[in-house]
Amino acid sequence: MTLSLFGCASATTKVALQGNLPSLQAELARAESQGELAHSSVRELAGAVLERELSSLREPLGEVPEVGPCARGVRGALAELAEGSGEAAAFASVALIDAGLKAPRHDEPKGDSPLLPVSARRAVGSADGPQRRAYLLHGDADVRRAALEAAEHSADPADGRALLEVARLDPDERSRSLAVRALGAIGGEAVVVGLSDLWAAADPEQRMDIVRAWAVPASFTTGGEQQLLRCAEQGSGSSAVEAAVALVREGSAASGPASTLLMRALRGDDLAARLLALYEVPWSNPELRALVIEAQRSDDKAVRLISLLRQAEQGPLEAPARDALRALATSERAAIALLARVTLARAGDEGIKPALLLDLKSARARDRMLAALALAQLGDWGAAAHALADDSPRVRQTVACQWLAEPRSSSAEAVLEQRRAATFGPLAPQLTELLLVSGQTGTESNGS
Repeated sequence: MTLSLFGCASATTKVALQGNLPSLQAELARAESQGELAHSSVRELAGAVLERELSSLREPLGEVPEVGPCARGVRGALAELAEGSGEAAAFASVALIDAGLKAPRHDEPKGDSPLLPVSARRAVGSADGPQRRAYLLHGDADVRRAALEAAEHSADPADGRALLEVARLDPDERSRSLAVRALGAIGGEAVVVGLSDLWAAADPEQRMDIVRAWAVPASFTTGGEQQLLRCAEQGSGSSAVEAAVALVREGSAASGPASTLLMRALRGDDLAARLLALYEVPWSNPELRALVIEAQRSDDKAVRLISLLRQAEQGPLEAPARDALRALATSERAAIALLARVTLARAGDEGIKPALLLDLKSARARDRMLAALALAQLGDWGAAAHALADDSPRVRQTVACQWLAEPRSSSAEAVLEQRRAATFGPLAPQLTELLLVSGQTGTESNGS
């Protein structure tokens, strides 16, 4: 879809394209009252809103829309933006390339051109290896990140040493994480050992990245499996849980000991490790599944919530589980209450709709985003659509992109990830951290 294709669009979509937020808010109220906001019309509206957001980008760019999940849905707007020569063109070009789509070709950028990230992202394959590795040393973090994305797609063993240096020394945390991910894609004994050497000085976040890198097939089959077992048996906390989960998912010869370690974590006192285990253990394992369900009797509300969420992901909830979620939905801990309401919507509980309509007017941007996604899960597209005219650009962009997102894979793990994204948006991978932070601080900011 592009802006020029909306000649026959609905009145609401045309208002969205004008970019006047108060007018769109008023138009949405009118369209909802007239019953005009069905799934298809709201999806069209989401495309218009996101395309308008993209066409309105001004330089120098601050925070840009996260369009990874929905780049194909707004490819026309991205392509038009990519035709330029500034920061916005670089952002759009990289987004298109990351989505496997064609981006316009420009002359080779010189000096400090804003298009340098595009050149770095295009440096894929062994032939472009020297240029890619040179970009890994560039002073601009955006250029380094683009080169790291290219390195992951290249899986070139010649990048190994340079990537290990980035993982150790780059001042940008995101770049260090991308370097570890690229190393996992390369695999091989030297990389696996190099990541093991990096482990001692790594912080908890990087250790999680290393565990995930060892679980990538190229690394798993060349020593990563043994490293994961060592981490699971000798490590502690969330990284040990992540390693054990990877071993069980891969059907490793060590999945028996790994399952035993996960059973221990599911009953343990380390709340972070316990929540992660509850959220990630394979539901197909009957012993682990039984312990997840058993956790619904826990005294800890966060533990009960994640256990009930896992059960809701499998299908209709029995009355006791619904009642337990309803009790959590009024918890004094705001994060738990909100996530319980969203989970009830995921389970099709129409009774939670009035509370979600109040969440849609919350002062907290995160709450409004989740409420909109939850109302969509209940099929109330008219109410949910108001998030597309939210005062927060991040809410508008996130909700629009989520509704435009398309399935990327049919594997069981990917399908679960996509369903969680439909329910919780970009917060899905961080739910356990959100619960921990809200529990430790007792307060939450009004931000997203």
